[in-house]
Amino acid sequence: MATWNVDGTSRPGLLCLRLEGSFDEREMEAFVRAHNAAIDAFRGREYRVFCDIRELKPLSPQCASHMEKAKAYSDAQRNFQGSAVLVSSSLIALQHQRTSISGGVASTELISADEHACMEHLARVRRG
Repeated sequence: MATWNVDGTSRPGLLCLRLEGSFDEREMEAFVRAHNAAIDAFRGREYRVFCDIRELKPLSPQCASHMEKAKAYSDAQRNFQGSAVLVSSSLIALQHQRTSISGGVASTELISADEHACMEHLARVRRG
């Protein structure tokens, strides 16, 4: 069972994501819909993404494909500036890196186990 949270309103210009546990395809599809809706809610205003996946279990190939589509959706937005991903597992970091490359966001993304480094990256990252 998985849990997730998508928060695009608590911190101006920052989309905060948290994913925990083992996702099935239905749960990942619901997460992606909420992710995309939160991006749309920025209505062209610049945003960055902070994603906490410290408690995420490895994704199935189908779920990884959905995650890749979520990243591609963000990458397609002119107002997207970059992302930081907080991880605790090297396996999850590698899987996330693969979907970031194929989803188009790798050049503006930091994947790290250091939350402070993630926040510093988000403070300065700018696409363009």
